[in-house]
Amino acid sequence: MTARRPVSKTIGGVTFEDPYDWLRAETDEVKQWQDRQVAAAVQAIRRSPNFEVVLESLRATPSSVEGVLGVRIAVAGRWFWLGRNGSAQTLMVAEERDGAGRVLVDAAEMTARRGDDRPTAFIYVIPSPDGKLVAFSHSAGGEPFGRYGVVDVETGRLLDVAAPTMQGNMLRVDWLPDSTGFFVHGRTQEGKHALRFVPVSPDVVDRPEAVFEFSDVSPTALGLTPQVSPSGRYVLGVTVPHEYVASVIGDLTTGQWRRFTPADFTEELHGAWLDDDTYLAIVTDAPRGRVVAIPAATSADRETWREIIPADERVLRSLDIVDGRIVLSTLKDVSLDISVHELDGTFVGTAPLPPASASFGLVLDRVRPRSDEFIFAANTFTSADTRYRLDVSKVDLTVLEDGQRLEGIEVTQYFATSADGTRIPYFVMAKAGVETPRPALVNAYGGFNIPWLPVFLGDTLPFIEAGGIYVRANLRGGSEYGRDWYESGRRQHKQNVFDDLRAVAEDLTKRGIASSLAFHGASNGGLLAGVAAVQQPELWRAIVAQVPVLDVLEPLSGVEGADAILAVYAKDYGDPNDDAKILAAYSPYQNVRTGVSYPAVLQVIGEHDIGCPPFQGRKFTAALQHATASGNPVFLRIWQDVGHGSLDPAIGAEMRAEILTFLMDQLGLTACPTSPPAS
Repeated sequence: MTARRPVSKTIGGVTFEDPYDWLRAETDEVKQWQDRQVAAAVQAIRRSPNFEVVLESLRATPSSVEGVLGVRIAVAGRWFWLGRNGSAQTLMVAEERDGAGRVLVDAAEMTARRGDDRPTAFIYVIPSPDGKLVAFSHSAGGEPFGRYGVVDVETGRLLDVAAPTMQGNMLRVDWLPDSTGFFVHGRTQEGKHALRFVPVSPDVVDRPEAVFEFSDVSPTALGLTPQVSPSGRYVLGVTVPHEYVASVIGDLTTGQWRRFTPADFTEELHGAWLDDDTYLAIVTDAPRGRVVAIPAATSADRETWREIIPADERVLRSLDIVDGRIVLSTLKDVSLDISVHELDGTFVGTAPLPPASASFGLVLDRVRPRSDEFIFAANTFTSADTRYRLDVSKVDLTVLEDGQRLEGIEVTQYFATSADGTRIPYFVMAKAGVETPRPALVNAYGGFNIPWLPVFLGDTLPFIEAGGIYVRANLRGGSEYGRDWYESGRRQHKQNVFDDLRAVAEDLTKRGIASSLAFHGASNGGLLAGVAAVQQPELWRAIVAQVPVLDVLEPLSGVEGADAILAVYAKDYGDPNDDAKILAAYSPYQNVRTGVSYPAVLQVIGEHDIGCPPFQGRKFTAALQHATASGNPVFLRIWQDVGHGSLDPAIGAEMRAEILTFLMDQLGLTACPTSPPAS
């Protein structure tokens, strides 16, 4: 049993005893303790007869990450995307839409040049307007911070550019129209947001850094993505990744910057430049969004905004302008709906997508690089990412690359009733004809304005083929039904999310669908998993908390470089200095109680994840192992050279195989060899 060394703490007026504070430090003693825990978890899971069977199935499954990253961007008669050469990513270019292309940058070669054996990961590809240069983000060994580099398309030569960035999180750059440089987000030592200009050759005139007050750019935003107007007069700074707000605007002819929105603005506002004078934007002053035209010169005066597409039953998520028409990506009953409109808002038509479609690239990534064509990836529960091209003149879809498909799986949507009477939707997936009740695995997120969309079931197929029921729940805190759905699941309303999960679990049992229940959640869903374990132990047989937040009173104390993420946590959870009583009521670590029969718990954490650091898992593991009266295992699994997830499909398959094996063992399911999805 792990040594208890109690320390008394007071945070925001709440006093509590922390018996495992010593596990926060990165000492030799702690490392040895962690190594023993990880070894025990790996041995127990990988010796299961289920593991190799599950792993073999997952290795034949297409990676959902690859589907999103592989979408081609069309600029100046060339197509750019991220591909793969064995286990390493590649930055690709082709002269034809369907061409095989050639490699511009190989991640393995970048790793070799560094000489540290840490795998290099690419995320974003942003071609210059003339198609001659490409900016791309890269990082090493799962580190959360990386660089934007630039490659010459003709020669493959890497320019001497290394602009610091946080890897991922929709923190993209945007080029000047003459391709002489780009703008990128930064922060001052005081934590203020900034936009910095990065020239791509020595003879380019530099531009001073623009630094913004917290009154203009919220401190709870992780960063800014720039949007340069068509002729390069203006630069907009749009907050990302959870609330998109066009917050500040700079006039490059004068060098002056100002607030873009009215002083009292509290909604979301994001879209695309129509021309140098007008910005077309989705605004959430109507909870599900409407589209307005905003004059750049008078943007801070809401009276000058002109509605062009009114609010309706759809939840508006992103707006693009392609070939002189507006393309709106929206959600309708938790399913992707793409409509085309004239520039004055007149409806033209709706893209003919399959039912219950989803596109993470369109719905979550809401300010994207400009592209001459509307190319995107979309999936359903039973079909992997299919790559489409939307012809906006005919409102017709062309399939560029079919995704793999699953046969014999039934998908049904149900609704549960939460404690306050709110109807909570959830999808149930199972083999056709399976008799219920059966062991069920619930997955949910419930936070940060992120809708939990239909997802291809390829990496859950071993569980379903073994006779399990898979459940995808749409809890409050996301944005499946607009701004109100999000607001009702954050900060002082966070308990609603946990009540929603309870409602779904109880509804599954009441309907005779589930004979036993397990839960898996990642990131904010990892917090949800921790809360499920300590608030609802009687409901769950097994819990997996992947890259979780388990101590919301002290989530990132002492973690270098985590101030920006801590500010983001304040948006959804609250500030521990002000909201400690609310946080203490549900924070998983502080609510572990001795003598409770807790479910089996597996925590899966990346070694380099500064947002959900390993020490949170160490403390929670020790607390549960000491307290539980059930005899169920409590495992800690920490992955080396991994951050908040991994882009490597081989690592992803092994990680998922361990998770499914643990859950299937606990629920009494036996894996059987599965056929690969049909092409």
